[in-house]
Parts: sequence; structure tokens; C-alpha cells
Amino acid sequence: MSFLLPQITKRWSINCPSSVRAALVRNRTTGSYHRLYHGTSSTKLRQVSSSMEADGYNRQSLNQYTAHTSSEEMLVGSLDRMASRVNFEDMDQEEPRRRHIVDLGSADGSNSIKTLRFAINQLHQSSHRIMPLHVTFEEQPASDEEKLRDVLESHDDWFKKNNVTRSILIKSFYKQLFEPNSVDFFMSYICLHWLDTSLADDIAEWKLLGEGENDHSLGFTCINESTAPASLARVWKRDLADVHLAKFFALRANELRPGAEALLVMVSHPHEFICPPDGGASPLTRAMQNCVAQGLLRENVLRRTIIPYFLRTIDDVKAAFDLASSIEINNLDGSTTTPGEFLELVDVEAFPATTGGGSQSIESVAELFWSIHSGAVKTAGPSEEELECIRRETMQVFEDIYDSKKGVPSTFVACVIRRIGPGNSGVNNIC
Repeated sequence: MSFLLPQITKRWSINCPSSVRAALVRNRTTGSYHRLYHGTSSTKLRQVSSSMEADGYNRQSLNQYTAHTSSEEMLVGSLDRMASRVNFEDMDQEEPRRRHIVDLGSADGSNSIKTLRFAINQLHQSSHRIMPLHVTFEEQPASDEEKLRDVLESHDDWFKKNNVTRSILIKSFYKQLFEPNSVDFFMSYICLHWLDTSLADDIAEWKLLGEGENDHSLGFTCINESTAPASLARVWKRDLADVHLAKFFALRANELRPGAEALLVMVSHPHEFICPPDGGASPLTRAMQNCVAQGLLRENVLRRTIIPYFLRTIDDVKAAFDLASSIEINNLDGSTTTPGEFLELVDVEAFPATTGGGSQSIESVAELFWSIHSGAVKTAGPSEEELECIRRETMQVFEDIYDSKKGVPSTFVACVIRRIGPGNSGVNNIC
């Protein structure tokens, strides 16, 4: 099976409407094709992009803290280099500049603050002083800003003791966030597998590409499942996942100061949440199929349910990094820049991890899974009764296919990027 999608162009402008690309999508009823454009946001997609159920995720998010600890050595390396760079820059300064650290995808702040405290302690040790810092906690617009604020305020004494000021930025990290050359260190944990859903009219249409008479959309809810068509997964990688991560790299390259770095940790493939040990479909797909078979869920809800993320391997990260040098950023003066040209891939590694296991119940792991994925299910339009059936069946599938003592094995991929080029003197359109 092949899909009628154009290859990525040499230069890909992320802000200019005239440069959006189109895909051809087959209408299931008429057999004709309509054009699916990148570049137009919608209310529905803003809902998809926040597909995690906040309260449930916040209760269970510590189950994913392994992603933070597994990449600790890479974090320490970046911070040690930052300390050396800052000490050199401040050698003749009477009043050192307050350095800017950004945490991308802070959620409710519970995991972020633990890692931040470790990171700043490491900076102080490496620089042999209390370094003045400002930390921005970024989170996407549909999140609970008040919850994040409450968590940070509970650490007020620590912030003051360590000469750290802070702010919260509620905005998608697939947009420009800061002025050029203004950030000294980015860190982001388990966020970047989520795609930029503002770049397609309807992400569910990407599930239906090339479906024809095969009805493949009833067989998967995540593109990384073994039951998803391999040819469709290649299209998603080429035209969604690679482009979106490359865009992210280019945006951060524009904002990093020369010599500054970013540590980015993503959920990777394989992950038994999506590829269970028996080789079949994911728990969500099985649960929805069970509900359809029981007559408790409309088939079209399953057909339109797609989790808007892509679990990348090391090679996928490298492919997106290579593409980043062709991503154009538009400046207010009408000029364009390609800041990705000035990025260096310092390191990229994969880490095995396990969610749950030991004394932790499989029910709590299932609740974490549901909190992450339920928002995307809601976007497909189930009734309250249908949604409850899916939730209940998901809990049962977890009991059936996973070993509570073993937990759910997974993988994370982490990379460190560095801005090595000159500063950008242009004034960018911060949108």
C-alpha cells in the first residue's frame, strides 16, 4: 500500500501560510480524495493536544520518574559544562547575569521540582557558588496552571534560599517561547513524543490515510502498535514525527545562547503500553474492540480514536535532528533564519525502564495509562456510557495481559543538543 503524500521539501517554513503542504485523504463513502492541510489549528485539535487527564496523571506521574533518574548522568554532564561556561563568562563581572533555565512540559510540577532541585544543587557544586537563576516552567494551554502554581509555591523557601526566581509560561513548546539567545539551559522530560496537533486539520484523518476497503482503522489506536500498517507508520514518521521534532529543535536553537544546551527525554519504542508482551494490540485498542463486540461502543468512535504521539528510537531522533537545519524561522523584519544549522547533537542514548512492578498494583499502572490516553478517546466523541465502558475494559485488559510483579517494561530516549553557532541578531515573531 502506498500513500499519496509529498516528500519533505529542502526548506520547510514553519510560520508562512503559503508554505503549508497538503496530503490526499480518501473519502470512505465516495472513494474520492480531499486535501488535508498542515498549518491550520482547530478547537478539536487543541483538545487532542491535551489528551492527558490532569488529575489522574498528577496522582500517578511519579510512576514515570524513572525517565528523570535514568538520564541523570547526561543531566550532570550538561550542568557541569554550563557551570564552567558561566564561570568563564562571569570572570570579570561585578554583578553576574541571572541565568535562565527552562523546564518544558512541567505538568503539575511534582516531578519537575524534584529534578530542578537536583539540577540546581549540581550547578552550585560545579560552579562553587550560589548562581543567580531564573526558571521558567512551561506547560501547554489546557493544563491546570493553578495546580502547577500551588506546587511551586510550596517550595518558596527553597527558591529564596537558592537565589532562584521563577515564572510560569502557559504555551505550546511547538511555538516560539522566548527571545533569541536568551536561554541558558532547556530540560524536558517525557513530553516530546506528543505531536504538534496544530499542524493538521484533524489528526484522526491521518489514521484513515489509504484505508480503502481494508478497514485498518479498527485495529489500532496508536501508530506504534504492531497492528498499525507499517506503510502508514512510515508516513507518520516522515510527515509528522520527523517534521515536528525538527521544528522543535529549530525553535530551541533560536532561543539558546551560543554554547548553551538542552536535555530532552522522550518516551521511546518499544514500550509495552503500546506493544504488549503477547505481540497483539495495545490495551486501549483491545478495550475498545471489546466494547464494540459487546454492542456498547459505536464502531466509528474506535475508527476515529488515535493517540497523537509517536514513540521514537535513537535513529528517529537523529533523522529529525538532521532535518532541523532546513527549518526556517520567520523574523518580524521579513527575513528568515535557519537556526538548526547551528545545533550540535552532543549525545543520544536509550534507557530501559519499568512502570510499576513489585508491590505496586497493576490497577495503579492502568490508571496512569488511562490518564495519559483518555483525552484522545474523548475527542473521538463517545458518550459518557461508552467512555466508562472503555475505561472499565482497559482496567480489565491490564489485569489480563500484564504481570503485576514484573510491571510494564518501557524505553526512554534522551538527547543533548548544543547551540554552537553565532548569536541571532534578528528580532523574531514570538507568537
